Amino acid sequence: MAEKRYRIGVDLGGTKLAVGVVDAEGKVLGEAVTYDHRGLSEEAVMDRMERNIDAALGATKSSRAEVKGVGVLFPGHIRWPDGVTLTTSNLPGFKGFPLRERMEARLGIPCLADNDANAQALGEYRYGAGIGLDPLVFLTVSTGIGGGIVIDGKLYRGFTGSAGEFGHMIVDASGEGRCTCGNRGCLMGVASGIVLPETAKRLADRLKREGACADLPGGCNDFAGLDGATLAAGCADENELCRAVVEEYARYIGIGMYNIFQVLNPRGIVLGGGLLNLPDFFFDTAVATCYHLAGPMMYDRMEIKRGLLGGKAAILGAASLFEA
Repeated sequence: MAEKRYRIGVDLGGTKLAVGVVDAEGKVLGEAVTYDHRGLSEEAVMDRMERNIDAALGATKSSRAEVKGVGVLFPGHIRWPDGVTLTTSNLPGFKGFPLRERMEARLGIPCLADNDANAQALGEYRYGAGIGLDPLVFLTVSTGIGGGIVIDGKLYRGFTGSAGEFGHMIVDASGEGRCTCGNRGCLMGVASGIVLPETAKRLADRLKREGACADLPGGCNDFAGLDGATLAAGCADENELCRAVVEEYARYIGIGMYNIFQVLNPRGIVLGGGLLNLPDFFFDTAVATCYHLAGPMMYDRMEIKRGLLGGKAAILGAASLFEA
């Protein structure tokens, strides 16, 4: 019988489907990344997942018989531990879908399925910036905002498995930003990639009233095409609008971390996600805002760190659903 040497991590995103073969030390030995599952049915998506799993194993000259377990990350709410998908805004279908059960039947390998940010938290805790920090909160700031909570070395999922949805923490109840959930003032509705265009347009109108430059880099006003890379480049060129957007986002992320401190009192928070590629003043302002709001209430200083795993956090986190 083949030795069960490996775990497999599957990162199922709205546009990217990444699979990695992981050894006991947390090293990714082989990967397969594709972008051809968007808009497909549930079964067709699983076809692509199975194909990528075999491709990643092939890259390491290994077989399914050597795999201890497969962890699948889902971009939305998923019921733990049965792995039934509840809601997602990134994929069609997948409402009440038995993802874990179907993948296990296809592969003949034990499977677990969890929320993507949950497993990224576990990855950073075991292999990245969260080593030695317990309790730990992981907050991902990207197209959306989510998070995970680790207490005593284990993920805290809450009653139905949806704990850690920090993107739906309301940080500005009277604000203009409306979240995809329908509420006003959610952290995701005021400081995520989803709302970059409307945030930039609103701040441009304010700058115009103040008589300041309200154009994006190059005199462009294509707010719909605004992304993190454009923001970063604009800040490097001292573009007033780009800097105003980043400062507002940083302030809201700082408020969110302050609320996390008050509710959970973790030893540390690790920030990850694509918007952490913004200039350093984004991270620095968010941290400073949190510490300022906490003031003397933070008797023992909560550590706030950048994630170290980057794109590998999801694969390592998915594999970490099975103990090494």
